[in-house]
Amino acid sequence: MAIFHLDFKIVKRSEGRSSVAKAAYHARTRITDERTGDTYDYSRRTDLCGHFILAPVNAPEHIVKDSTALWNEVERVERQNNGQTARYFDVAIPAELNNDDKKRLVLEYCQKNFVDKGMIADIAFHDLDSDNPHAHVMLTLKTIGPEGFGKKERSWNDRKMSVLWRESWASMANSYLAAAGSPERIDHRSLQAQHEEALEKAAAALDNEEQALWLAKAAETNRPAMKRIHSARWRSKAAQEQRAAEQAVCDAAKQEAVEVYKTFSELDLEIVVNVRSFTISVLPKPEEIVIPDFSTREKHQSIVSPTTSRKPAVKSYRAPNKATKVGMRGEGTPVLVAPEPNKSTKLKISSSKKTRAMNRAPMHSRKQVKPHQNGLFKRLTTYMVCLFKEKFIWYKKKPIPVDAEHDKRIADNYVFDEIQGIYVSRAEYERRTRFNNGTYSPAPDEVRRFPHRTKEEQHKVDDEPDYDPSSTPVPIISRKHLSLKP
Repeated sequence: MAIFHLDFKIVKRSEGRSSVAKAAYHARTRITDERTGDTYDYSRRTDLCGHFILAPVNAPEHIVKDSTALWNEVERVERQNNGQTARYFDVAIPAELNNDDKKRLVLEYCQKNFVDKGMIADIAFHDLDSDNPHAHVMLTLKTIGPEGFGKKERSWNDRKMSVLWRESWASMANSYLAAAGSPERIDHRSLQAQHEEALEKAAAALDNEEQALWLAKAAETNRPAMKRIHSARWRSKAAQEQRAAEQAVCDAAKQEAVEVYKTFSELDLEIVVNVRSFTISVLPKPEEIVIPDFSTREKHQSIVSPTTSRKPAVKSYRAPNKATKVGMRGEGTPVLVAPEPNKSTKLKISSSKKTRAMNRAPMHSRKQVKPHQNGLFKRLTTYMVCLFKEKFIWYKKKPIPVDAEHDKRIADNYVFDEIQGIYVSRAEYERRTRFNNGTYSPAPDEVRRFPHRTKEEQHKVDDEPDYDPSSTPVPIISRKHLSLKP
């Protein structure tokens, strides 16, 4: 069975790893690391089925001639003690393909996605004749030119690139499976994402055939994913029991998908299927349509339902070797098509005395009356907009942040004057309140409006020669000395 497995990782010196050791393990050969002097020998392994190095056209020949020269050069140009030297991944090849197609698929995939962008790909094929055919690929991180390696290309480390690479592998593998005549397909997405997409497509299907296919797909993907088992413990009894149990769940889901397809593909077209709860209900009866009779009568035109284009499905649950055609959903929203008049649809024409009189009147004497524009729709729309503005939280203005310390300082030092409508200082407010009180008496320290002159100032004024008593009369009672008379 074809499965999807593609995982990208990085060779890091900070983790104590070496790209030379990884290359020796993949190529099943003996390589000595010139930087550290360590030798890695995996030549005793016998599962190597092919080894290739793909490089850009401007790469020097002495670097890409074999894995020993390539990865020793990569280790030499990397100066940092905790640097990254290579990117590698292992990919599961569909077992339904022959060995030539398996190699051709991996080589074409690496050439299109990595080598054409400037990377060097070191590819090793393992166990092509077993039930677990796979390939190990190592990629360089730096750009290559005629003079050797340059700087690292940071754009290759973007996570979006790994998603595109996984999607590209699924697309190319499915094209090779289709060319080989196999009904199996792989998908780079999780089972949960495939299940949700199948339910959405089933809800929007136009006919029973398409709906049955998507419901079967939803039933098949409604299961937990298989867990990966490391090759070191693959032959153990516990690993074999675990994989057998997971395979049984997968087979049960496939059988359920076949039953779902048979059930829903044979249903009557005049039903409504709820894909969430798998409940069936009959379409309601057609309602009466009342068409008012206006001054100008128009002939009824028959409405023809739009035709839908057809496309072949990816997989058929009725027969694995049979291609099933389903309808393609059109662009835009669904359109409600009115049926032609029949026994179940009654057309009523409104009749009144005014309408009959207008019909009997000659054409030249009829007045073209325009409908009254009362603006009801406009007022209703305005009312609804105002209601939404008041109810929805996204329209409400954000409250002004409250400064508690500022409010406390205002309350302690100021009082709101209701007459003037402003805040005044507390001392001024208390002074005005005391002054407006009926029992007010000025304190000794308060300044009077017309203060009395002191005795010294009074004597000084009286002794002046230009003194005129008529202009400034002085009380005689307060005088204790003789004054000149005119």
